[in-house]
Amino acid sequence: MDLVHVMSLLGGVALFLFGMSAMGDGLKNLAGNKMETYLWKLSSTPGKAFLLGILVTAVIQSSSATSVMAVSFVNAGMMGFSQSVCVVLGANIGTTMTSWLLSLSGANNSAVGSLFSTEVLFSALIIVGVCMRLIGRKHTRKEIGMVLVGLGTLLLAMNMISTSVDPLTEDPGFQSILLRFDHNPALSMLAGVLVAAVVQSCSAGVGILQAVSLTCGITYNACLPMILGMNIGASVPVLFSMIGSSKNGKRSALTYLYSNLIGMVIICALYYPLNAAFRFSFMALPANTMAIGIPILNTAMRIVIAGVLLPCHKLLEKLILLTVRYDPAENADEEEIDNLSDKLLNDPLIALEGSRAAVEKMASLAHANVLRAMALIRHFDRAEYLLVGEKESLVDRYEDKVGNYVVKIGKNALTEEQQAQVSCLLSAIGDFERLSDHAVNLSETALEMHEKKIEFSGDAKHEIHLLLEAVTEILEMAARAFIDGDVSEAMEIDPLEEVIDEMCKRFRANHIARLQDSDCTILMGFIFNDLLTNLERVSDHCSNIAFSVLHNYNVDAEEHGYAEQTSATPAFQRGTEHYREKYLGRVARPGTHEELPEGSESFF
Repeated sequence: MDLVHVMSLLGGVALFLFGMSAMGDGLKNLAGNKMETYLWKLSSTPGKAFLLGILVTAVIQSSSATSVMAVSFVNAGMMGFSQSVCVVLGANIGTTMTSWLLSLSGANNSAVGSLFSTEVLFSALIIVGVCMRLIGRKHTRKEIGMVLVGLGTLLLAMNMISTSVDPLTEDPGFQSILLRFDHNPALSMLAGVLVAAVVQSCSAGVGILQAVSLTCGITYNACLPMILGMNIGASVPVLFSMIGSSKNGKRSALTYLYSNLIGMVIICALYYPLNAAFRFSFMALPANTMAIGIPILNTAMRIVIAGVLLPCHKLLEKLILLTVRYDPAENADEEEIDNLSDKLLNDPLIALEGSRAAVEKMASLAHANVLRAMALIRHFDRAEYLLVGEKESLVDRYEDKVGNYVVKIGKNALTEEQQAQVSCLLSAIGDFERLSDHAVNLSETALEMHEKKIEFSGDAKHEIHLLLEAVTEILEMAARAFIDGDVSEAMEIDPLEEVIDEMCKRFRANHIARLQDSDCTILMGFIFNDLLTNLERVSDHCSNIAFSVLHNYNVDAEEHGYAEQTSATPAFQRGTEHYREKYLGRVARPGTHEELPEGSESFF
């Protein structure tokens, strides 16, 4: 092969990968979020999860992408590990759809080859797809156009790959390599592993194999172990998804690798003894003798593997649990919601006690998550960043399960005091969930600061430090007030919330002045404003939590009336003055950086 043919080969592979990506993205955009929604909502039984894995992968054209998606849902707690095992098994069959689509390129061997040849197909698909993409006004038509462009590009890429390797058919060296593949399954399997690991997709690897087979004399005997190797090589991106995952997320990622490793053993244990006994002569034929030969081989192997593993999925789970061992402490954070039983609803007193314990746990989780996110602003740590998202998902599950449970309690005949407790819990649940949402917002801002290497001016750093200190204090007060039912602590929250609002207002004005003086950039201004907005809203939710605590002890309290009354009391005024002196009294004059707390510069 000369340089022209090598470049054509590499260009064909690049176009092939682009076509797969474009077609998959177009299909996913057509479905919106439905693919993800179906994946975690419709996998309640092993059979449903298996079928769902097939369907979703057939749409997005990648079993590794489906498996990564399953890992993320398991990691977020939206799908159980057991469900994900069957989804992955189904994904291994769904991914064969790509090879069937690519078998269209063999139509030029048929009676109507001139009409449905590869050249006619990819040209027509790309022309129609581009027209729909450029002219179409509706989102749906544009995405259908992208799917057609992707499919046409796949066929174009196969044609390029086949043409580029055509000179190899007369190369004795290349023929000897193919002969080695025929007689050395281990070498063929290794080649498959390397190809799929490089292109990060088994579908892409099989597609490249189909393209090469159209020109070269590679036999089915060589294709079989090569496809098995590609299954294993495609595990690379899924294994990368283990980084930063929970233990269940790691188990789900290993499911993809283990199922393909075991599948390799199953096929080898079945095929090679049977072939030695019965001599399957058709396996020695070149793969280009039949356009759908490789798709049939690929699909048949995967169906056999799934047929063996699906009934034994519990054994596969046990094997994975031996690798990533179960720790009883894993589910400690969910113990409170696991204890909420519908059997207790007939006794509102006990049910309310259980709900109260669950909401207190939720309070602790949300409180810790906001503190974790604020720490990222001072010093970014990627593991902690990932943990913020994981804990936010856990808080969301608390909101869903505890909220629904408390609503069920409220449908009973309750005393006035119990009804007040129900109102307090429902109000607090919403506020704790929103606190955790703002933790995620803060963590995203911290990530942006880290990736873009944002460095604030000395005055801005000092102001952020003071605000973080004030918000930390109000968070601690809100958590103690709710968990301990401390009315006096709750009464201290609103004065501090008032001062935090004043701090945010003043700091925004200061930052605008810095922007005008070119001490900070516009990008810094956006990030600074995002920080202030989220921290201010955290304090607002702490104020709401304080009111829910007070409302629990005064069922006649009205939120707006309460705010008006308390803001006029001497105690509120004294508290406000105290916090103004504590925080606003330490704000440095512009450009002086005075009263900067020792060590606070190291926070940024």
